[in-house]
Amino acid sequence: MLNYPILSKALGTLLLLEAVLLGVCFGMGYTFRETDHLTFGVPLLISLVLGGLLLVLGRRAENRMSRRDAYLIVSLTWVIFSAIGMLPFLLGGYTDRVAAAFAETMSGFTTTGATVFPDVDALPRSILVWRSLTHWIGGMGIVFFTIAVLPNIGGGNTRLFAAEATGLKIGKLHPRIATTARWMWTIYLTLTVVCVLAYWACGMSLFDAVNHGLSTIGTGGFSTHTAGFAWFDSSALEWVSTLFMVIAGINCTLLYLLFVKHRWSAVWHDGELRLFLLIFAAGVVVITGFNIVSAHQDFLTALRGAAFNVASMQSTTGFCDENFMTWHPVTWVVLTIVSVIGACAGSTSGGLKVVRVLMTWKMVKTEFRQLLHPHAVLPIYIDGRTVTLDMARTLLAYLVVYVILVTIGSTVMIAEGLPMLDAFGLAVSSFSNVGPSVGYVISPVDGWGILPDLSLWICSFLMLAGRLEVFSLLLLFTPGFWRSR
Repeated sequence: MLNYPILSKALGTLLLLEAVLLGVCFGMGYTFRETDHLTFGVPLLISLVLGGLLLVLGRRAENRMSRRDAYLIVSLTWVIFSAIGMLPFLLGGYTDRVAAAFAETMSGFTTTGATVFPDVDALPRSILVWRSLTHWIGGMGIVFFTIAVLPNIGGGNTRLFAAEATGLKIGKLHPRIATTARWMWTIYLTLTVVCVLAYWACGMSLFDAVNHGLSTIGTGGFSTHTAGFAWFDSSALEWVSTLFMVIAGINCTLLYLLFVKHRWSAVWHDGELRLFLLIFAAGVVVITGFNIVSAHQDFLTALRGAAFNVASMQSTTGFCDENFMTWHPVTWVVLTIVSVIGACAGSTSGGLKVVRVLMTWKMVKTEFRQLLHPHAVLPIYIDGRTVTLDMARTLLAYLVVYVILVTIGSTVMIAEGLPMLDAFGLAVSSFSNVGPSVGYVISPVDGWGILPDLSLWICSFLMLAGRLEVFSLLLLFTPGFWRSR
């Protein structure tokens, strides 16, 4: 049975976090006199009132939380945050379509980075900061952030942590989840500050550097300019961005071991990290070669473009410096593959995660060996840990649901009139939280605002399903979830 007082207490606490974020943007809009009081004032008031009301209702909640409570809290948090977070776009008059405003906000919180706005340069600074903040908070996780700053959210930190990071879990740095969360957010904040300073040193304005730093480390992809990174026309900025996108795609546990514990050997011997870097290098080599031969680019230009775009798609950040649909079609396939795979588990990136690819590869190899030696016992190991039957079953279920959701989403969008390539590209991009997608109608540098409302709702659902790795969200649609026993 659901524990409604603890649900109220947790959701009320989380809504106060959104109120703080909205308050920052309200202050910016008021200071620079670029938005009226209603644009951020109304959603700020709604967050405060609703959060306060829920806290009052949950004031006598027992310090007890079930798995069912945790899954519901996580899913509702992301939906409610997006529903309230879309109000500045509607109240400010930047769009009059609810589907578009919701998709923009969901794209922000899930770090997808696809925008519905055709002219980002026309947006005021407070709106641009709001978009970037949704990336940064959503990157590490809304609930995970709250666990770090408010460890007594409801006595179910471990279950909340597991519900927001379903599937293959990241490592715990400390027996207490709240301490783990604080360590990870310290690393996350430090990387963000260093990235901002690096962008600023390479020629970005401080405002652009802050916004792009939040997007880069959060692997989001929202830019302050319609042209994205192409607006800056700087090789140095692209190389800096490439470096930080690769870092952002690494498991946060490994970053802790690297930067805090200085355990270089343990980091390098991580199988997922080595495969992640191998995929990155292979993608760069292939695309560089094709761009030299087919696009007649010089070596350094081809290398820079390949490294930037592979890092962007593999980390699912989604920054664009040019329309890669003008490149050789083989490069589209490579970029789609790396975006589907994504980066490391425990990072802020989307996609399947490299560890799942590694596990699948080892399972396939073992199956061939088992055919030759049917009576042999052949355990599967990843970094010294045994792949259990439960892990294999979860992997299979995830892959099946992935294919089903992408197929259904693509089919509906095709029925709405989109070409097959565009529909498939949008579905994969949404589920993998990438942003740019292959397509003729909507290229990697085009906004999604021209999509019909139903397609935007489908993309929003796929974004959330991909961000929560399917199970936390879909569990709510099973009849057994709502039964008392």
